[in-house]
Amino acid sequence: MWLTQLLQRNRQCFPDRTALVDARRSVTWAELHDRVERLARGLSWRGIRRGDRVAVLSLDRVEVLETYFALARLGALFVPLNHSLTPAEVTELAESCEPVAVIGESALLERHPDLPVRIRVPVDDPEFAALCEADGPALPHSPVPAPAAISDLPDVPDDAPAAILHTSATTGRAKGVAVDHASFRAIALGWLAQVRPTDDIVLVNCCPLYHGSMVVSLTYMAAGATVVLMPGFHPQRALAAIEHNRATHVWLVPQMLRFLMQAKALRSTDLSSLREVLYGAAPMPPEVYAEAVERLGCGFRQVYGMTEVGGPFVTLGPDEHPAPGAVDVIPAGRVIPGMSAKALGPKDQEVPPGEIGEICARGPGVMRGYWNDDKATADITTDGWIRTGDLGFIDRDGRVHLIDRSKDLIIRAGQNVYPREIEQALRAHPAVHDAAVVGVADADYGEVPLAFVVAEDGTTPDEVRAHLAGLLAAYKRPRHIRFIEEVPRNPAGKILKKSLPV
Repeated sequence: MWLTQLLQRNRQCFPDRTALVDARRSVTWAELHDRVERLARGLSWRGIRRGDRVAVLSLDRVEVLETYFALARLGALFVPLNHSLTPAEVTELAESCEPVAVIGESALLERHPDLPVRIRVPVDDPEFAALCEADGPALPHSPVPAPAAISDLPDVPDDAPAAILHTSATTGRAKGVAVDHASFRAIALGWLAQVRPTDDIVLVNCCPLYHGSMVVSLTYMAAGATVVLMPGFHPQRALAAIEHNRATHVWLVPQMLRFLMQAKALRSTDLSSLREVLYGAAPMPPEVYAEAVERLGCGFRQVYGMTEVGGPFVTLGPDEHPAPGAVDVIPAGRVIPGMSAKALGPKDQEVPPGEIGEICARGPGVMRGYWNDDKATADITTDGWIRTGDLGFIDRDGRVHLIDRSKDLIIRAGQNVYPREIEQALRAHPAVHDAAVVGVADADYGEVPLAFVVAEDGTTPDEVRAHLAGLLAAYKRPRHIRFIEEVPRNPAGKILKKSLPV
C-alpha cells in the first residue's frame, strides 16, 4: 500500500500544495488523492481487478501518474510501454504479460489497434475525466461486480506485485521486470534517508515515465515535492519549465544536459531557482559537467540505478562531486540505506576494495523477478544478489566506481540499445547476408549504433534504413551503415567486433 499511503500522507500534510504539473494543468495533493480514489473505483467498474495487468501507453502527463496510483490502489499491475517503439514491438511486450486493458492517449491507442486487450481507456477522452470525477458508476453496465465504494476494497499487501517495468536483456529481447509495493517503499525510504530532500522541492522530470527512471519522481513525491512532467525532451521547453515553475531540481540524462548547454535560450532563461541537477543512465562527459557547473552554478547529483534493482540505489551528492577537471570519471556514489552493493570477481568471489569486478546489488528494493521467465531471473541472480552487468570497483570509502560494461550495450542519450537486436533485424532483409553492430562515440547522443553489413551488390543504405524503419524504434536504428565483404568471426562463430574497421 506504499503508493496509496504516500497520497494519504501528503493529502494530510500538504492538501493545497501542488503535486503534479504538466503542459495542460496541475493538481494539488488533495485533488490528486481524491481523483485517484475515484479513478480506482471507476476502473473497477470497467472490470479491472487485483492481479490484472494494465498497459499504459502515453507521453508523460498528469493522467499517467494518476493511473499508476489508481491501479496500485486496486492491486492491479501497471505496465508502462515505450511509446516510441513500433506497433510490432509494443504488441510483443504486451503479449508477454497478457494485459486486460490499455490506458493511454487516443493517438497512441489508434496507432496500436492490435494490442491484445478487452478494455481501452483514452486519457484524453471525456470517459477518463468521468471516471476521475464521478461520485457514482460512470458505466452502470460493468461486466463484473464492483465495490460500491473504494473503501470496500481490502488493502494491498506490500509483497504484492505493483508493476512490470520493461527493460532489455543481453539478447536484446525485452523482459518485464516485476516489482512489488515493498520495492517502491524501500528505494524511496533509502533515498530519503540518504539525500534528505526538503518538501519545498519542485522537480522538472525530463525522463520518461515508462521505465525505471520514473522511480526518481515517485521518490521525490514521497517527500512532498512538486513534480513537473514533460511530454518529451526539448531543450527550450525544459528551460522554460524550469523558469516558469521556479524549479529547484531537474532530472535528466547527460546528453540532455549537453543539449541544454547548447540551447540558445540558455542565456536568456532565469535559472536562479535551480539548486540541483540530478543525472544518470549514462556516464557524464567531463566537458559537459565542467560547462554546466560554470553556467548553472548549482549542485550536481549522480544517480546510478537499474530497473532490476528497483531503480536508483547509489548516489553521489553535490558535496562529493569533484571539481571540474579533477577527474576524468566521476564516481557513481554510495549505496542508499537498506540496499547493499559489492563487486564480484570472475569466480563469483567478492573482490577487495579498489579491485575491479561486476557490481552486484541486494536488498528489499530488488525485483521479484522477470515476469514469467525464471531462467532469465536465475541467470542474473547469484545467491540473492542481482548482477548489474557493469564492471567497476568499490573504494575504501564505500563509493562505487563504474569502469565499463560487461556486455555490448550501447547507451544512446540514456536509452539502452542492444546490437544483437539490430543485427537480427538487418539479417531479415532479403539482400543482407550478415551484419555486425557496435557503438561509436557521438557528440550529440554520447553513443550511436554503427552497422557493418554484408549484402548483395547494388544494395543501398537507404534500402536498409527503410527496412529497419518497420522493425525498430528510431533510437535503435544505426546512424551509420558501412558495407563490408565479410564479418570477422572466431571458430565458434562469434563476431570479432574488435576486428571491425571502426
